[in-house]
Amino acid sequence: MNPLFMSLLLIVGLAIFARTMYYKTMLLMALESADRANHIKERFKNMVILALGQKRLVGRKKERIPGIMHALIFWGFCILIIRSLTLYGEGFSEGFQLPFFGDDFIIGYLYIALKDIMEGVVLLMVIYAIFRRVVLKPERLHNTWEAYLVLGMIGVLMISDLLLDGARYNLIMLHNNPEHLHFFNNPQYGSEFLWTPVSVGAGTLISWMSADTNRVIMVCGFWVHIITQLIFLNFLPLGKHFHVITSLPNVFLKSLGYPHEKPKLLDLEDEAAWEDETLGINHIHQLSWKQGLDLYTCTECGRCKEVCPAYTTDKPLNLHEFNDNLKFEMLDNADSIVRRAKLSATIRQDGDPEETEKIKAEMAELRSKKQLVGDVISEDTLWACTTCRACEQVCPVAIEHVPRIIAMRQGQTLMAEAYPKELNPALKGLERNGNPWGIGYDKRADWAEGLDVKMMAENSDVEYLLWVGCAGSFDDRSKKVSASLVKILQKADISFAILGTEEKCTGDFARRVGNEMLFQMMAQENIETLNNYKVKKIITACPHCLNTLKHEYPEMGGNYEVIHHAEFIHQLVQEGKISLKRTLEGTLTYHDPCYLGRYNSVYDQPRSVLKSISNWGLTELERHGQESFCCGAGGGRMWMEETIGKRINLERAEEIVGKDVANVAVGCPFCLTMIEDGMKELEKEEDIRTQDIAELVAKNMG
Repeated sequence: MNPLFMSLLLIVGLAIFARTMYYKTMLLMALESADRANHIKERFKNMVILALGQKRLVGRKKERIPGIMHALIFWGFCILIIRSLTLYGEGFSEGFQLPFFGDDFIIGYLYIALKDIMEGVVLLMVIYAIFRRVVLKPERLHNTWEAYLVLGMIGVLMISDLLLDGARYNLIMLHNNPEHLHFFNNPQYGSEFLWTPVSVGAGTLISWMSADTNRVIMVCGFWVHIITQLIFLNFLPLGKHFHVITSLPNVFLKSLGYPHEKPKLLDLEDEAAWEDETLGINHIHQLSWKQGLDLYTCTECGRCKEVCPAYTTDKPLNLHEFNDNLKFEMLDNADSIVRRAKLSATIRQDGDPEETEKIKAEMAELRSKKQLVGDVISEDTLWACTTCRACEQVCPVAIEHVPRIIAMRQGQTLMAEAYPKELNPALKGLERNGNPWGIGYDKRADWAEGLDVKMMAENSDVEYLLWVGCAGSFDDRSKKVSASLVKILQKADISFAILGTEEKCTGDFARRVGNEMLFQMMAQENIETLNNYKVKKIITACPHCLNTLKHEYPEMGGNYEVIHHAEFIHQLVQEGKISLKRTLEGTLTYHDPCYLGRYNSVYDQPRSVLKSISNWGLTELERHGQESFCCGAGGGRMWMEETIGKRINLERAEEIVGKDVANVAVGCPFCLTMIEDGMKELEKEEDIRTQDIAELVAKNMG
């Protein structure tokens, strides 16, 4: 007990920590706004399950052992918070205990038992973590000095506390309790040391030492623990281990209802936005505070790059480096960002125009001297992303990577006009004919000739609109899917119609490559058409159309009940409107489309339908469900050549071939094209048939 020394340590340690956190927080507050203050109950639930429960670490079968290791260390720290507060109190008052945690309460005994065991467990996990880094060396991990330093400090915290209690045990039990050291000894619950086997074990290791030596070990253990903890606390905000502090709030503030923040509906008529370059993200200060918190929270665990289709096929997209580069740029410009935000707050709408221009000029001078795309993030890195969200699905701290990438693409496309020029034919096709193929819009309904399909213009009194999509209307292979879906709907006697030449691309492709202007133009035209026909329910075979119609059109006044054809077919089977026969021969697997699975959580219905038609059951790929591997066509990549590394669709095709299946089912026209092309490249198109779910169902209906 030394109140003066303890006071000095706490004042210095907490003051330095408070100062660091103040500047970190001020930087976040200086960034752009983000609305994350709603649905508190749901947010708290996410925090408990994902952050406190470590769901994405413990829940991943592939990495269950290291996940459990990390979880146990984290849970150990949570449990030891009470012990830490007790030790701080002991620095001022011998025998200090928190309310209800003293030796008069069973909870006090239960806690010291749990604390004791967890310290032993955490120490073992630290040893395993070091062994894993030194010997096993998983490819995704980064063996930095920081990681070893943190593991070392955690180990010191555990050892010092165990030796503190072990030496105290020896002084009390072996050396006749000199100085009447405080310990739990309740007649009802017994001696403290009956509840703390690990500390007793630590004491046994030093039991041969003298009383004076044990006394020195006890005192040193106490102060080493306190000092190490305060050093650790102040070290956390300085590197990747800042996530120890920020992970809980970051998960609490994650996007709700949709897997990540939706692209902003930019005001393209705002002249000031064009002048100030605020359309999309063009400069580091334009990140939102939540995006800044994401950067603070990145653990550099490498899980994102391990599942990233771009990284695993040797593209220059390493998401942890992507985050680091943005974070370092943000930190390098921290003073300028904070100063800029303060200047922005002084601008008044009714202020002196000359003074306003002066402030704006000063704000412009405070911009980073580096080009965000070019100097900080390379062009090839930005455009390599397929927006598949595999990275976000495995991120243990709920970092949202894709929205930042899309916003930066918006800046490149709208402000810098620096998008890949190979996109021009597809973009011009959208502008002129409403589809990226550039085929005449008057040909859009040609696929339906002879199928007795109604047009909305002829009769809009139908229950469902069949949204065919560009691929289903113009791509020869996907036209067969459209015809099969029509056959199914007619068999089930579903009341439906199509828009025909009135349908245009939903604009998904344009938005993903940052052309917000073209997206809004396509969306507004489609919404006007749909609302004129009073459309309420939509069926589509394209997950990209599904995602845009369902999640992005409502913000512009288009509110519809949208369902993917796999879900709808499953519903028809459940309702008995169609019957399926198990007549499909040969082994069958299913490729989960990213925009159907990770964006819209549709996993079970396609599998249920496929199991109903296969005599051989369903063989799952190694990467399936939430961790399915992208086909490579999302994020506008359908219209770009892969000139770097291995083709993503070839990587997926090889995985399918490796499963030795005869059939592969898909639920997306892009996936259909990419996987078929992969099979052709491997010369396996005759051995493995690639078909859409609708095609398989149409051939196996009763």
